[in-house]
Amino acid sequence: MTACVYLRYGSEVLVLDAGSGFARLLTEPELLEGVERLSVVLTHFHLDHTNGLVALPGLSRVPVREVWAPGLLVAGMPAAELVRRLLGPPFLAGTVDDVETKMATRIHELIGDVQIGSFSLRTRLQPHHVGPTVALRVDDELAYCTDTAYDEANVAFARGVRVLLHEAFHAADKTDHPAHSAAGEAARIARAAAVERLVLVHLNPLLEDEEELLRFATVVFPASEVGRDGPLT
Repeated sequence: MTACVYLRYGSEVLVLDAGSGFARLLTEPELLEGVERLSVVLTHFHLDHTNGLVALPGLSRVPVREVWAPGLLVAGMPAAELVRRLLGPPFLAGTVDDVETKMATRIHELIGDVQIGSFSLRTRLQPHHVGPTVALRVDDELAYCTDTAYDEANVAFARGVRVLLHEAFHAADKTDHPAHSAAGEAARIARAAAVERLVLVHLNPLLEDEEELLRFATVVFPASEVGRDGPLT
């Protein structure tokens, strides 16, 4: 599964990134039982974070289906234009207009901190990737820092949250990779930010043993775990 984080409060669902796991909203309809508002927030537009949006046409039972995307921040183009490119003809929708009628009911430009229903969302531009990406923080519950090389500025951003989801593409203490972090680096961010738990995400799909990540992370921050597909309690 590629990047996708599901949070729910009452009749509202907030999804951070729409990777392949987004399809579970189709295959497990109970995840949207009683939901009136589905808000999808993208960190950037790479396909492993957006390919799940193709499931949107099957979610029409949810009255409000909105996409928040940092088009201007990370690509210098309006979010609506980029989402229409992803979902419009000839790739999926029959017409461009179908994107905001049959798929998403609205596309919003993510340009900074925002209140999305009951969720207070803070944002931070991360400059250390092949292109900029956006770190996300939901209240004091969760911070999500993916697709970034080691970035000490994320310490202040994530400080005090209950759970930090941080990318760990490399099973190492450190890496000089310009676009991705090592497990040990994610752990140092977690320790300095005084979070309760660290969940390692955005892993290398070619990694043979994910426990190698924990070998480098837990020595720095013992409350580390590898992200799995399924509930995070």
